Amino acid sequence: MLRSFTNLALGVSVLSALGTLAIAPTASAFTFNGSGIEIGTKDAGTSFKVNFDGNVSTKNVIGLSSEAIFKFLGFTTVGSKTEAAFEITLDNTSSDGITSRTSALGFNVNQTLVGVGGASGSGNTRSSGIFTNDMSGSFPNQFGAVDVCFTSGNTCQGGKNGGVKTADSPGKFSSTLAFSGNVQSFTLSNFGVRYQSIDGNGFKGDSGTGRGIPVQPEPPKPPTKHVPEPSSTAALVVLGAGLLYGRKKRSELA
Repeated sequence: MLRSFTNLALGVSVLSALGTLAIAPTASAFTFNGSGIEIGTKDAGTSFKVNFDGNVSTKNVIGLSSEAIFKFLGFTTVGSKTEAAFEITLDNTSSDGITSRTSALGFNVNQTLVGVGGASGSGNTRSSGIFTNDMSGSFPNQFGAVDVCFTSGNTCQGGKNGGVKTADSPGKFSSTLAFSGNVQSFTLSNFGVRYQSIDGNGFKGDSGTGRGIPVQPEPPKPPTKHVPEPSSTAALVVLGAGLLYGRKKRSELA
């Protein structure tokens, strides 16, 4: 009798385990602090988005907008320096009769960058893709200074014809931030973009700027229970019953 009860308990335990299996939630990446975002070693391979508004002559322009997705690729040690690499996808999302060109993207960094505006080799801040120049300077329209901007022009003010237009597909560029020493975390803030070739709704070839707000990812969803298929449950019940029946018959013949 004791063995029969043990077999039954084992079968119930198996069914219980199958009915309560859950998928562990994915941990949230990055640390959001107001308009800034802290990035560390744990965030390698994850992404965050920044939404940009738009203004001309310090006045907000409805429909003038951009979006950037930052994918952090991780840290690399280069001699006595540390590099932090990103793949950035930039999209000009202007709408409501407005078209424009996003010709530069910049931000502040809470640690001193190495090589901004200078040599672009290993161990220095650099960029490649739709933006090939890294500069320090300011965005106009009273936006103010940024620690680094990426552009195809010679200043953060823009210039030339580089960047992403409203009709274009999203463009990508690789940006590498270089620091002195061993760096395992840093904070980005004061995100901004430069607009040029603004047309529509009374604008004709105007220029402007936009401020960016990092978008915090949605929290992970709670785990969901895995319910076994009816056929699997029935098979286990039949198996348990068979074991009990076999045990009973052997007891009668003994």
